[in-house]
Amino acid sequence: MPFLRFHTIDPVKLAEISREMTDRLQEIIGCPREHIVLEVIHSEIVTDGQIGQGDWPFIEVAYFERSLEIQDGVAHIICQYLKQVGYENVDIHFSYLSNRNYYENGNCSQ
Repeated sequence: MPFLRFHTIDPVKLAEISREMTDRLQEIIGCPREHIVLEVIHSEIVTDGQIGQGDWPFIEVAYFERSLEIQDGVAHIICQYLKQVGYENVDIHFSYLSNRNYYENGNCSQ
């Protein structure tokens, strides 16, 4: 972890920036690169009787709590790279995993 879940984003565009963005995220978060998971969630936006994919990505970041400085840096990196592939507006929400509630291979990480 962290888990980054991308809503209303083109997976091809995310793939274009994934390597470099993951490198930068790994540096600032300080976790092994293989723990960073980028996931595209299929989302359709329904507005006024029309179905579309939207052009305003929403990203959920779930990770063990870190300093506000690191969180701000993660948000900046995500926005920077999504702007490179054409997304001008980006919303990000952070949620924190709890060691007591996180199990890996059946074992609590606490």
